[in-house]
Amino acid sequence: MDDGPRSEGATGSAGSGGAGRSGRPTDGGPPAVARLDRRFDASTRREAAEALGNPSSSMSAAAERIVEGLFETALGDPDEAVRAAAIESLYFHGDDHVDRLARRIAERRAAEGDSRAAGRGAAETFDRWLERDRAAYRMVAATGLAAVGGSDAAPRLREAFDDDDARVRARAVRGYARVGGEAVEAIRPLVNAPNNLVRGAAVDALVAMDTDDAVELLALAARRGNERLRLAVVDRLGALDRRDATGVLIGSLRDPAEAVRRAAARSVAAVVAEADAVPAGDVRDRLLGERPFESDGPLAAFRAVAAERTAADRAAESGDAAGSREGVTSGSRERVDAETKRYAAWLYCELLEAADPTAADRSAAVGWLIDALDHRDWLVADLAAAYLPRIVSADATEEDPSEGATESPLGVDVERNLRALASDEAAAEAARERARAVLRRFKRAVVEAAADRHVEYVYVRWPADYTESYNE
Repeated sequence: MDDGPRSEGATGSAGSGGAGRSGRPTDGGPPAVARLDRRFDASTRREAAEALGNPSSSMSAAAERIVEGLFETALGDPDEAVRAAAIESLYFHGDDHVDRLARRIAERRAAEGDSRAAGRGAAETFDRWLERDRAAYRMVAATGLAAVGGSDAAPRLREAFDDDDARVRARAVRGYARVGGEAVEAIRPLVNAPNNLVRGAAVDALVAMDTDDAVELLALAARRGNERLRLAVVDRLGALDRRDATGVLIGSLRDPAEAVRRAAARSVAAVVAEADAVPAGDVRDRLLGERPFESDGPLAAFRAVAAERTAADRAAESGDAAGSREGVTSGSRERVDAETKRYAAWLYCELLEAADPTAADRSAAVGWLIDALDHRDWLVADLAAAYLPRIVSADATEEDPSEGATESPLGVDVERNLRALASDEAAAEAARERARAVLRRFKRAVVEAAADRHVEYVYVRWPADYTESYNE
């Protein structure tokens, strides 16, 4: 793939397999792939390339072959329009294919001479393509310039911020930060761009810059942007191991939109999991200082993150081919990893333990801890087992047994639920054992607390037990 014209008389396949005279593949592949062969005229090849950008469901089994055929066509077809159509179709199969195409072009230039001259040659090629009429070429150019860099890469990519194609603008702004561009003001207008692709790329660029000015702009967007922008910001700020960025995330835990609060909780947990410049204890103390105990606030956000499924969870749950395909699709954009989920559970437990039981209904919160005893991740389950007796016993001892209180201040009958789990044969043995251990610790804590208050209190299971003990 280059700037020069190719001979229309070139023959042979572009890696797409053999084709008969009718245009049907001789090896049973999709007909459109066979028509990429250079024995067909340019118009037929272009139509075939365009059709392969949105293949029918019957072609799904040949997806890999379709991508390779388009890739070879984008690199080597003699007609510029055919190459552009192949690039466009590759993009719709996944924009990572455009990245791979740009890398291959740079590698070809590198093979043509010494590395320094080859680097200049690739940069010059991509620089020229930024001026091409076809957006497909400009898209590859922005990607390639970001990959090869060079002294002129940043200013040339900055010029592409005004391109009329959103994909080119997005790749240009992301590449600008990658090659060392530092002008935050140049990116500011793109942060509020109406196009999601451009807006997300602008946020990515600011995160990559990792400067005070960049974080300040991100903080402003997190406070004043629309919901989509706020979500994009908090979703990416977890990649910054900075105190000021973490402060922005903690503030976003009170965002009016549930999706933003959840993304902020996910990012806070990711920062804590790294435990580098921002210690986990500092984040916990800051959260406790904010008193985030509303039932639909940060507590619910951290609980939701702790309950999310990782890619490993989805793989384990898919017991048939259909489940496996679903796992691949839903996992194409991974949202949470195991460490992030564990730290979200830890923060949730810390906040719940410190919460005022009279401030809000905590039945759902405690109910989740009981359910978490059977969590797929044994570390999350152990966290629930460690914190549950502390939370439950503290609230239980606030009641005066002499007053004959019968209803738990937590709004849920913890003992009954624990006994049900401990005897549930459908539950894992580890979960049943955790439930029994929590029951033992809960009873011991209640008795000790009652003794400290000099209250006559006998822990019994049945009313008859109390009568017998009292008569003694």
